[in-house]
Amino acid sequence: MPRLACYCLTLFSLSVLFLATGCQKQDGPVRYEISGTVTYEGAPVPGGSIVFTPDSKKGNNGPQGTARIVDGRYDTANYGRGTVGGPHQVHVIATDATTTEAAELTGPLAEHTFQIDIPLDETTQDLDIPPRRR
Repeated sequence: MPRLACYCLTLFSLSVLFLATGCQKQDGPVRYEISGTVTYEGAPVPGGSIVFTPDSKKGNNGPQGTARIVDGRYDTANYGRGTVGGPHQVHVIATDATTTEAAELTGPLAEHTFQIDIPLDETTQDLDIPPRRR
């Protein structure tokens, strides 16, 4: 009987250890996926990039998130990295080009920084870049 008790105690200890290591938190803060569309002058933006920066002036901090714009859409799950929730400055650089090399040659089509409060969950945020002031 003592061997059975020792076996059960060992099995229980290993189970607890396995569950504890399997449930550890990821390194750093929780990041949420964000996706949506990007338009300029009523049309989808062919390419570009987005940087999500937590707004420290409003008490938010954490790592930046990033996304590539491809055919008028962005998704941090496919072309970037998710971001923490809360108030953010979202900087968008839109280009006519669909490749990085072409974008470097042609330069930006439009550029804009949005102030957005991102929820603490996966979300969709459509971004419409306002027309340039003339």
